[in-house]
Amino acid sequence: MNIAIISASIREGRETHKVSEELCRRLRKQENINPSLIDLKEYALPLFEALYSEENASEATSKLRRYLHEADAMIFVSPEYNGSYTAALKNMTDGFSKAHFSGKPIGVVSVSSGSLGGMRAAQLMQQLVLALRGYPIPQMLLVPDVDQKFSDEGELLDQAFGKNIALFLEQFLWFTEAITAKKQQEKELIS
Repeated sequence: MNIAIISASIREGRETHKVSEELCRRLRKQENINPSLIDLKEYALPLFEALYSEENASEATSKLRRYLHEADAMIFVSPEYNGSYTAALKNMTDGFSKAHFSGKPIGVVSVSSGSLGGMRAAQLMQQLVLALRGYPIPQMLLVPDVDQKFSDEGELLDQAFGKNIALFLEQFLWFTEAITAKKQQEKELIS
């Protein structure tokens, strides 16, 4: 199963990317799971004016389109900026057609240096997933006080918080496997 982890912070010194890397590390240990870490900072997508066309797409945009198309499920990972998710995530989801997200389970992870873990951004990402016609995973992962959770090298320091990550991924995989199995069952009925 292909899982795209969308790391939506593009600023220097970002802590959010450490969370994305931790999720990817943990998913790589799972059998039959193929995670792809998509760092929006590496793609430098143009500001949204119209859907990104396939004809005039840069190599990076074409690569991102392929990752999104091939993903069976996704995880959006974003810091909370002014009560919402990042403009980079909004720009990406606006730039690609809903077909890239529709019918796919999508988990939401919000990161904050404050004590609430980006709750407002997480709730808005859940609404975004619905607008994209995706299936939002009910279990969200909120990462409060992120600067105390990871070392500068990205190592998880707060082992108790590791249990929250494990619970989120357990719920995400259960939900994703259930939807994927149902889709496969329907495909077989049609064949």
